[in-house]
Amino acid sequence: MGRRSVNILRKMAIPYKLSEAQTFSGAVTLNGTLANPYLDYLSGYQGNLTATGIDITDAEAVLGLATATAAEILDCTLIKSAVNTFAGTNSAAGSMCYLPPAEQGDHLVLEITGEVDDTTTALPIKCVGAVGAGSNVFAKQVIGVNTGGVAGSAIETAGTAAAPTSVNLIYTPAVAATNFLGPGSMIHFYCPIDDQWLVNIRACPKGTGATGALSVS
Repeated sequence: MGRRSVNILRKMAIPYKLSEAQTFSGAVTLNGTLANPYLDYLSGYQGNLTATGIDITDAEAVLGLATATAAEILDCTLIKSAVNTFAGTNSAAGSMCYLPPAEQGDHLVLEITGEVDDTTTALPIKCVGAVGAGSNVFAKQVIGVNTGGVAGSAIETAGTAAAPTSVNLIYTPAVAATNFLGPGSMIHFYCPIDDQWLVNIRACPKGTGATGALSVS
């Protein structure tokens, strides 16, 4: 059981024995709900994301480039424990969002609410750039929707499990009503250990969902 759950058990004064492998033994009785952000991340559950998220507009996304000011980056930095939204249309080169500093147990969501199909400009989700996020990377994983035979619908991140190196997850749409990240798509982020993000894309495709591509850098 992770660090957050152990802290809860301590506060509840429940007798337990914690091993070096971070497991515990002993009889435990709980009344109520013990939140598990990792299960929420896996299942797509949003009911425990009670913070107020941000709504990133197309104009804010365009300003959120590598040369963006601190204020412009902040406007595109997702809020933890919240459902954030992206209303951009990819009208010009920009950034979809910046991720906040990754701390173990963090869970947050980015919901696509705009029609991201104005141009074929690459649109990155950036691990690095927000205040305090200089050590962020995407954990070693496969990210995607696995739509079956659609090129670019899934991508393996770079590096190794011990030393992952990808810091940008890049979505490149087509100028068409067939992209796999249509309005209503939810991108869940979870931090299993400090400084690393996992990504779970729950896509709501437009039309056939046969266009759009993911890459990393």
